[in-house]
Amino acid sequence: MPGKEMQHAERNSLIETKKLTGYSEKYLADILMLEKKCFPAEWQYEDAPEYYKKMLENPENINIFLKEDAETIGYLLARPHDSEIEELKKYDPGFKEKVETFYIETIQVLPKKKGLGGGKKLLLSACEEAGKLGIWKFSIHARTTNGLNAMVKKIFDGKITEVREIKNWQPGGGEPYEYLEWET
Repeated sequence: MPGKEMQHAERNSLIETKKLTGYSEKYLADILMLEKKCFPAEWQYEDAPEYYKKMLENPENINIFLKEDAETIGYLLARPHDSEIEELKKYDPGFKEKVETFYIETIQVLPKKKGLGGGKKLLLSACEEAGKLGIWKFSIHARTTNGLNAMVKKIFDGKITEVREIKNWQPGGGEPYEYLEWET
């Protein structure tokens, strides 16, 4: 459940989400650290500091940290779906306009913290924040080799409204992905 506390079994520490409001140098530094530790160099934005600063400053976006005690261990960025059309339709011709929908652009969880439910917690928190805005529809291009697509399908079982296979997702290093849509 979003907003509930999740206990980390190994250290009995508190893992929780934190919605970010606006830009701060600390937020940006944490996001850049996560990007370097979570993704291969070729997947990282060349202009990452400028890009993420812009994402943090845009009040239409949902930015959420996953925190363990005081440490940032994960990040999720959700943007209005239609703000992604121009960029992503060249990689996915089936990526069409969707009103009142959020697109999950990135989910980052430190490799040493994977498997503890942090990705699920980030997704549910994003859905909760979008719900506060009256938006209940979501989309994502989910990596298959790491099981993100399966995790999304499991979390939103019975609520998935579209699944499309993408054999060669260029923004993800040419790996296979699935495009998923769901409603909460």
